[in-house]
Amino acid sequence: MNSIIYPPLVEQAVTELAAGEPITAAYQAQVYRALVKDQIIDEFGNPTQQALQQGWVTEVVEKSDLTWREFIELYPVFGNFAQDFKKFDGFWEVTLEFKNFLIHELKGAAFTEIEKQQIQDFLGGRLE
Repeated sequence: MNSIIYPPLVEQAVTELAAGEPITAAYQAQVYRALVKDQIIDEFGNPTQQALQQGWVTEVVEKSDLTWREFIELYPVFGNFAQDFKKFDGFWEVTLEFKNFLIHELKGAAFTEIEKQQIQDFLGGRLE
């Protein structure tokens, strides 16, 4: 098992490129180096300005007072979970129980890597 923890964009690229094949530590390192060399990410795993401008990487910015439809455009993974969300102070929020469920499921295989990234993006400012 690989003990190196790569940034989310690298993990997502590795999973997408591997297309179900076994993922080795060498392959992960190769993908990381290629993403840095091609200026898609910096050495810390953050998207470069070029990658954002070219649309190779998109940045999720959640604004206040989004409709449910607008929220789902940002986070399609939650499309079937409307009953678990309520609007609070202009933002769509979840209960502590559902938040814990999502955190637990991030470790499993219930969600694709893209869905896991959406969940991580959503939870990013909500983990306290």
